[in-house]
Amino acid sequence: MADATPGAMPDVADPAPAESGTIAEAEHAAGHETLLGLDSYAWVGLAFAAFLILLWRLGAFRMIGSALDAQAEKVKADLAEAAQLKAEAQALKTRAAADAADAEASAKAMIANAEVEARRIVEQAATDAGEAIARRTRLAEDRIAAEARAAEAELRARAADITVKAAEVLLAGRSKELAGLTDAAISGLDRR
Repeated sequence: MADATPGAMPDVADPAPAESGTIAEAEHAAGHETLLGLDSYAWVGLAFAAFLILLWRLGAFRMIGSALDAQAEKVKADLAEAAQLKAEAQALKTRAAADAADAEASAKAMIANAEVEARRIVEQAATDAGEAIARRTRLAEDRIAAEARAAEAELRARAADITVKAAEVLLAGRSKELAGLTDAAISGLDRR
C-alpha cells in the first residue's frame, strides 16, 4: 500500500535476505578496486593494524602511559598542594578572626581603662583645685590678717604719736604755769 503523505517513499518489496547480501557485495565490489583480493577498506585496516604494532614495538604506548602517569602524578601533587594551601588559608583565616577578636577585646579594655583613668584624673583635678583654692584662701586670709595687724600697729603708732604730741602741747602749756610754781618751790627751799 502506498502512503498518502507527501514525500513518503512508495512501498518496495524487500529483496530476500540472501539476495540482499549478494547485491550489496556486488555493488561494493563494483565501486572499489581490489588488490590481492582485498579492497581499500581492508588495506586501510591492515595499515592501521601495522601502524599500531609498530607503535607498540617502539614503546610509544609505554611513553604515552608514562606521560599520562606523570601528568596524573602532577595533578595529584597539585591537588595535594591546593588542599594544603586551603588548610593553611583556613588556619590563617581562623587566626585572623581570633586576632581580630583579641584586638576588639583589647580595644574595649583600653577604652574602659581610659574612661576609668579619665574619671580619676578629673577627680584628682577637682581635689587639687579644691586644695589650691583652700591654700590660696588661707594665704589671702593670712595676708589680710597681716595687713590688719600692720594697719592696727600703724594706727597705734599714730595714736601714740598724737598722744605724745598732745601731751607735749599740754605740758608745754602747763610748763609755763609749772615753771612759776617750780621757781617758787625752789625759792621756798632756800628759805628753809
